[in-house]
Amino acid sequence: MLPILFTLTIPPSLGIPALLLVSLLSGAWQWRAALKAGEPSRAALKSLGNWTVGTAVVLFAAVRVLGGQNILALERPLEIPVHTYGILVAGGFLVAMTMAGRAAERSGLSREKVLDLSFGILVAAMIGSRVLFIIVNWDEYAHDLFGIFEFWKGGLVFYGGFIGAVLFSIWYMRKHEMSFFPYADALGPTVAIGQALGRLGCFAAGCCWGGACDSHYAFAARFPPESLAYQSQAANHLITPGALSTIPIHPTQLYESLGCALIFLFLTWWRSRKRFHGELLALYLMLYAPLRATVETFRGDEERGRVFNFLGSAAQHAWWNLSTSELISIGIFAAGVAIWLTQSRKSAVASVAALA
Repeated sequence: MLPILFTLTIPPSLGIPALLLVSLLSGAWQWRAALKAGEPSRAALKSLGNWTVGTAVVLFAAVRVLGGQNILALERPLEIPVHTYGILVAGGFLVAMTMAGRAAERSGLSREKVLDLSFGILVAAMIGSRVLFIIVNWDEYAHDLFGIFEFWKGGLVFYGGFIGAVLFSIWYMRKHEMSFFPYADALGPTVAIGQALGRLGCFAAGCCWGGACDSHYAFAARFPPESLAYQSQAANHLITPGALSTIPIHPTQLYESLGCALIFLFLTWWRSRKRFHGELLALYLMLYAPLRATVETFRGDEERGRVFNFLGSAAQHAWWNLSTSELISIGIFAAGVAIWLTQSRKSAVASVAALA
């Protein structure tokens, strides 16, 4: 468990050079991508300018809000903690995006469209995961509307991100006249490997933690004071003030990470055996939903919300009071079954018509 990988310190004299360097690198990356995609030089230069300026504005605002300083005139060294969670989530996204692009190429689809779609999915997933968390915990944010935007303090739900990504994908593919299910099959297995890496980040940060377990359990985890698990247990008086770590809890992050890795391996193996478009997407949905529902039974972070909490104390520990993610898992599994049945039926009808 290592919430902060290292801390990057920028002295006052390097504030402006650092801002310019990062902004120019961002713009140059987009300029290169535009040229590689075959766009005219003028359009590529426009991308260079837009991304350079946009990145500079975002960095200026981030330092102002998070660091309490003006990066153009730093009064003290700017310390930027590099969180293990962020590195692993970003790494998971890049690995998934790269593999999706390659899978698309092997299937005769457009790699460039997949990469463009992936960046949009990233933004939509971040927004969706935050929105679902806010909905589930609205009582906490009803009197603190600014807290809605304090995403750096945590508060993301995967299913919210997944729903946001799917909705964006449907809109994007319709706009660019892309067939949904072939592209979804290219993306589906890679989502699982991205999740596997992302959950390792959750373990490092101590979020998405499990419930209490026996101290002699071979895989029992104890999280340090800087973790979200520790802070939650301290706030709920599950540990005494000044405790060295949390009580022994299930490493649910690792359970899900291992499960997602196995799903990825299976779907990668099954890809060459695919019989109809949409099959890999359906299999992913039908495999991940029960995995998530099972892991949910070991979770200890009640902040993720339960469906029937509004019924009061009688429902608080009832077996039928599903977590939000358990309820969504039922719908996700049903969607997978529906896709499997409808797409396989269409494929069978098309095969019969081709033979007639």
